Amino acid sequence: MHPRDLPNHYFPSVRARDIDRFISLFSEDAIMILPDGRELLGAPAIREMELAVFAASPPMPTPVAIVADENSVAVEIEVRLPNGQLLKFANFFHLNGEGRIQRLSVYRKSG
Repeated sequence: MHPRDLPNHYFPSVRARDIDRFISLFSEDAIMILPDGRELLGAPAIREMELAVFAASPPMPTPVAIVADENSVAVEIEVRLPNGQLLKFANFFHLNGEGRIQRLSVYRKSG
């Protein structure tokens, strides 16, 4: 898959809480780096964490800007909490030669 197409698969799988579709986007040896610096190594660890996120039913992320090149894509994301607070994130996806996510770094804007 081309990086510019990734958000059209990634965010719908999150909104649908479709773990199989979500994890199919990752390589088996993918790395996910969370905003707190923790690293999840491999698709099974990413799957386990995302199942917990899906079960918690968090507010849905909305992509607001996307920048892509041949091997990566950056997505600015907003999440509106029930109390009206707006959280801002950025996801940096690096794809392997097969077009699957090899590395995902997630950052949260503080303040």
